[in-house]
Amino acid sequence: MKLKIFSLILFLFISTVSSSSDHPLKLTASLIEYDVQEKSFAIECRVFIDDFENTINRHSWDVNNLTEDDIAEIEQYFNQYYRFTHNFTKLSMKYHKSVVFGVNNVLSIEFLIDGVALSEGDDLFIENELFYKQFGVVQSNKMTVRIQPFVKEDFFEANQKQFVIHYKLR
Repeated sequence: MKLKIFSLILFLFISTVSSSSDHPLKLTASLIEYDVQEKSFAIECRVFIDDFENTINRHSWDVNNLTEDDIAEIEQYFNQYYRFTHNFTKLSMKYHKSVVFGVNNVLSIEFLIDGVALSEGDDLFIENELFYKQFGVVQSNKMTVRIQPFVKEDFFEANQKQFVIHYKLR
């Protein structure tokens, strides 16, 4: 709990001190939660808007009013660089919704992965390579993972050299 609160405070502090035009810190923050009743994952990922725009080469889009093409491009980017694999089968994230924190230059994007029945002994891989091509070693991707009843809460900071989490569910 203390780690989660610290991470949130750190992210909010960094978000407020960064300007929308340029900021030295390159990071994302994600919450990954599994709903055993719905057999689905909810993934929320917060990114700096300007970093994301530069990465996908979109400078004239309205992040407050995303089109179907914008959403398709977001899904394509995330499914390429933020991968989930269950028992060696690739899972696909579907865009659910997004919220803009414009004053902080932050876009919170929520995805869903439906139809995933987890069982004891299953293998789950999460690979987060967001923004490494653009920013290299200065990029950091923080993830909080909750996969009830198997993983109560886990915190992982991915970097360019270590970006894969493997869970053998027990």
